[in-house]
Amino acid sequence: MTFASFEPGGLGRHSEDVVMDFAQVLRDVGLWADAHGIQVRQRPLKPDQAGRFDGVSVTLNGGYGAEELAYYLAHALGSIALWSLSRDAVQRLFDELRSAKADRADAARRERAIEAYRAFEVESSEFAVWLLAKLGRSGAIPPYTNFMRADLEALTEFHRTGTAPAWREFLARWNEEVVAGRREVPPFPRKAIPPFTPVAIEPQEIIQKQG
Repeated sequence: MTFASFEPGGLGRHSEDVVMDFAQVLRDVGLWADAHGIQVRQRPLKPDQAGRFDGVSVTLNGGYGAEELAYYLAHALGSIALWSLSRDAVQRLFDELRSAKADRADAARRERAIEAYRAFEVESSEFAVWLLAKLGRSGAIPPYTNFMRADLEALTEFHRTGTAPAWREFLARWNEEVVAGRREVPPFPRKAIPPFTPVAIEPQEIIQKQG
């Protein structure tokens, strides 16, 4: 798959044109998951649902392209590792996020919960970029980073307002701002995934709101 640099609305952003076989990246990440006791499958899902995971399996939307699915799978595996290593603490984080969003009288509490959620998502991506590098797919890290930094901001908007932005439009604006120098995309430090045993968790949806 080829993706061009500075393409408005494109999934990633590179300083030069590159050729990246994202189907192979997706297979490599899936094989790593399988070797660590996590089943990966593709199924027809609703258009707004990029996938879902429950700690011991990841289901990806077969209607999405390999590039997006590779990003979502790598990130989901980072999240599963965090859940598996600290299940009770992560569950409390998400319980508090739900509760704080429902407490409309305490905006400060909601912001603290959102910041804790953002930290969890960032750490998931730190694991994900380490995994991509370990698999010899470092070329996928810059576009992954751009995609997931944008995804994090879109999800933050959802948690703050209750309405998710239309993803394609949001990502197109994001890329235009990056190209124009109005937005920076900080890299995710690589963080090695410690040994872990997958544990079953409440199903987590991977949402991508369509226009």
